[in-house]
Amino acid sequence: MKALMMGMLLLGATPSAVPDAGSDAGIVSAAATVGTATSASGRLRVEVLSAAVPLRRGVQVFQVRITDAASGKPVSGVVLSVQPWMPAMGHGISEVPRVTAREPGTFEVSDADLFMPGVWELRFTLKGTVEDTATVTLKLGR
Repeated sequence: MKALMMGMLLLGATPSAVPDAGSDAGIVSAAATVGTATSASGRLRVEVLSAAVPLRRGVQVFQVRITDAASGKPVSGVVLSVQPWMPAMGHGISEVPRVTAREPGTFEVSDADLFMPGVWELRFTLKGTVEDTATVTLKLGR
């Protein structure tokens, strides 16, 4: 991990941090953006990141960043909920993913069992200081 971080620093890359899916001990892994969307109002940008790239079917852990679309600044005071949905099959998942607020405008979405390969949507509802919705599309492999 240390060698990976040093290599990224030497190349000028800045990794995003998400807790490792296998531990609650605060171990951090590099994450990559796997999807983005502008909210229905056009005021917010929603970015979904994952340490497991490429995405494969199964239980997922995502980092979600909510920023102001114009300024790029994190939006605080937001309560986030998410409904994973598979549009080709017309269904979602039976368990509600866990959403944990981290820093202002940053959330961890865990226990999202995307059990089939294919195209999935993460349908976000934002409440609190803003009221809005956004849908991020993801493609999962086997």
